[in-house]
Amino acid sequence: MIRYNLRCERGHTFESWFQSSASYDSQVKRKLVTCATCGTTKVEKAIMAPRLGGGTKSRPRRIAAAPAFTIDPPEGGSA
Repeated sequence: MIRYNLRCERGHTFESWFQSSASYDSQVKRKLVTCATCGTTKVEKAIMAPRLGGGTKSRPRRIAAAPAFTIDPPEGGSA
């Protein structure tokens, strides 16, 4: 499935999902894609921002262990 941001001839924007880019092309050609606001079939793909952080799962980032601190006993005294 692929999601497209679409814009109609009147400037309304909306999104729709398609099986493939070929499916989108076929449906637009047959005037099956309509604007949800005004109903026109004259629609085109709008500019889309890239989707970041999606798709593949990333490995968890390893965090370095903090150094251990030791406390020295006071000099010359009993603890």
